[in-house]
Amino acid sequence: MTDYPLMDALVTLTAVDLERLLITIESSQQVHLRHQYFLWSQGVLQSFLPHEALIIGYGEYGTPSFRYEVLGRTQLAGDRMPGSDFDKLVGLALDSWQHGGHVPKAFGGDGNGNGICPVGQLLSRFSIGHAMAHGTREFTGDSSGFFIFLNMPEAPGRRHVYFAQMLMPYLHTTLHRMLTQEKNAPELPVRFNTRLSGREAQVISLVRDGMTNQQIAGTLELSPLTIKNHIQNILRKLEVSNRAQAVAKAVKARLISDQPGT
Repeated sequence: MTDYPLMDALVTLTAVDLERLLITIESSQQVHLRHQYFLWSQGVLQSFLPHEALIIGYGEYGTPSFRYEVLGRTQLAGDRMPGSDFDKLVGLALDSWQHGGHVPKAFGGDGNGNGICPVGQLLSRFSIGHAMAHGTREFTGDSSGFFIFLNMPEAPGRRHVYFAQMLMPYLHTTLHRMLTQEKNAPELPVRFNTRLSGREAQVISLVRDGMTNQQIAGTLELSPLTIKNHIQNILRKLEVSNRAQAVAKAVKARLISDQPGT
């Protein structure tokens, strides 16, 4: 586990960095819905904070109102790491970040399950790799935001810390804009042409959990081509153009649960 003082996190930005940073900030203003947040975090944000899965936590820290979700391109929850261990990971990382002065925290194990901290031990145990946690200071009510970047391709350094601090206001405000939009939006009616078959519901649930077509095929013991056909049918029924939009609409219309592994 590593602490990074702010003064040590300064880096020099290239012209390309500045252009990408502007795109990242500008595109965050267009995020209002869950699938848009997913696409933003797995798209332009990767230029500065590369990761395979992102834990987003919100609510008052240390109370039952605090909740978290996992967004990512790989299946971590329920497959590589059970939910109870995810709860432990989030709790330990949040506690370490709070007691460490609310600065970005880097975590990682030694590959043998003997990480230098409990979070590192969990990461090593489930072969998740490097991680970094950062968030906003405590707010009363549901206005806080806490983020854990998982399976980063390399140990977080000064550059990652710099961008975590710089982009935190956008991660935070974008998250709460999305949550407010969902809270105030009317429930979508489930029209007759958006009903999914049992198999299609299984497939989109596994897409929600982060599985690829190949992984879904193995789980359901079907061919990848069959899975591809199911997904095309789902996209057509839900009148969307990609998998992230399909998941968001299926959850909103209550065709599937919003909880991984269900």
